[in-house]
Amino acid sequence: MKMKIHLVSGLLLLLITASCSQKDATKKVVSFYHWKSKATINQQYQQALKSTNTHKIYLHYFDIVSEHEANWYDDGIFPTYVLKEVDPAYQNFEIVPVVYITNQVFQVSNLEVQKLSNRIKDLVHQISQKHFKKDISQIQIDCDWTESTKYAYFELLESLSDEFDLDVTIRLHQIKFKEKTGVPPVKKGTLMVYNVGDLKDFDQNSILQNSIVKQYITADTKYPMPLNIALPLFSQTVIKNKDNKIKIINSVDRPTFENDKHFKQINTSQFEVVKDTLYKGFYLSEAYGIKLEELAVTEIVDSYNTIKQSKLITNEILFYHLDKNSLSNINLSELVEKL
Repeated sequence: MKMKIHLVSGLLLLLITASCSQKDATKKVVSFYHWKSKATINQQYQQALKSTNTHKIYLHYFDIVSEHEANWYDDGIFPTYVLKEVDPAYQNFEIVPVVYITNQVFQVSNLEVQKLSNRIKDLVHQISQKHFKKDISQIQIDCDWTESTKYAYFELLESLSDEFDLDVTIRLHQIKFKEKTGVPPVKKGTLMVYNVGDLKDFDQNSILQNSIVKQYITADTKYPMPLNIALPLFSQTVIKNKDNKIKIINSVDRPTFENDKHFKQINTSQFEVVKDTLYKGFYLSEAYGIKLEELAVTEIVDSYNTIKQSKLITNEILFYHLDKNSLSNINLSELVEKL
């Protein structure tokens, strides 16, 4: 009798252990971008990191841009938005440096790829040593390359791979049209599931709409490398002038537009300037269009599910980004629970 009880107890223990292991295996790994030149940390950030059990921060180190009139370098390519300060609290996290490179850099006629690679390597190491007292081997390169720039960009990645474990950002169009844009010569990537639409189209939420994601990702979509999924937390205000030119304000102040007589509400997300005014340092003239792009948890979840229901191999979730307005706009706990 005791033998039977022990056998049953042992079986139950195995079942419970297996169940726990399955839950642990499917537990979501969540990381965050920090995209400011001063990487501060406050109570709001700490709460977000703690509640999501985050151990990794993708820390923006610098941008690489090209301006031919610049005299920083002979080829007009230079770093900007370089990381200046890092809160000591980030020493407790795994840090992945992120370098953003504009596509225009690879259109420079006298571009020397190896020279650019050496500059990037040197600056990444300088920043890592200054703020973390060590070299960091894994970095992310963020570039929205095109069919015409892929050869120079891929050559750069191959050079950087000699020194770093590379992760590169991938846009939706680079998934759908991979035969034209090519696949980067790296082992892993991060799919950017935001800024998917047209800022000038006031009937779209350009940050994220599942209907737009579905135009690029289907149930049969594949890609020859595993991908992290980068999702947005931010909202923004889009201003369109009479010449159809766009300005973006990285926040949404809905009560102002709904209650200020300088604005007329067209629908839930659109407003029109009916009387000249100043708003957050911008001069707004009569007839300017205003679009409020705000994100609902359901839209993010639906877009995420579209990705997950494809044949893409996916890993961690990466949120953009640690920012006061972004974290205030979204119920983070609800979002993570539903993903």
